[in-house]
Amino acid sequence: MPFTPDPRLLPEALQARRNLIRRARHSPAGRTAARIDLAGMRLVRSTARSRRATRAVVVFSRTGEHGALWLGLGAVGAAVDRRRRGDWLTGLAAVGAAYVANTSLKTVARRPRPQLRDLPPLVRTPTQLSFPSSHAASSFAAAAAFRHVLPTKPLYATATAMALSRVHLGVHYPTDIAVGATLGTVVAGGVLGVRRGITARRTRRAAATARRAAEDVVAPTPTEGPAA
Repeated sequence: MPFTPDPRLLPEALQARRNLIRRARHSPAGRTAARIDLAGMRLVRSTARSRRATRAVVVFSRTGEHGALWLGLGAVGAAVDRRRRGDWLTGLAAVGAAYVANTSLKTVARRPRPQLRDLPPLVRTPTQLSFPSSHAASSFAAAAAFRHVLPTKPLYATATAMALSRVHLGVHYPTDIAVGATLGTVVAGGVLGVRRGITARRTRRAAATARRAAEDVVAPTPTEGPAA
């Protein structure tokens, strides 16, 4: 019989988790990490001070909402490049899986977005949950998956710029970006591994079928000579 948790214990469990996270954040190591995180955020925010540069960052960053840039790239590639359609579709699957995994982790972690008076956010966001970054997860999943069909350096450069744009706009801490990028890379590796496994099984099946077909070929019976 499956175990059914007592719903009356759920609030207590959630409060225990919050207290554990709170203690970790207020520990000496947690405070040090928070100071480094904030310093990194201020450093990135200082890289583009002009309004024109900020507008460009906003427009670029919006293309990454819900992985839209990468999903669109994969869809176009699958439609145009029929010879490598399987690679493009695998990339699409990797981006989608990374986005789902990141969103799931975000709802568990429930880290609030940065709220700094001197560095207010420059864009609106769908939620106020910060950790990890969906932009980083989907971008690095795309870079890891699409590198088989597109140049690697431009892919990773674009993924890095997309991730850092979220810090510049004040909606993510650097650690959100780092964990999101790691998560996206790991998820993409898993999706690619699954595809390699499927391809290997198909290859083995095809080889076995060819061997059986060769074994089933019966040599022609020699023609008997005229009766004496």
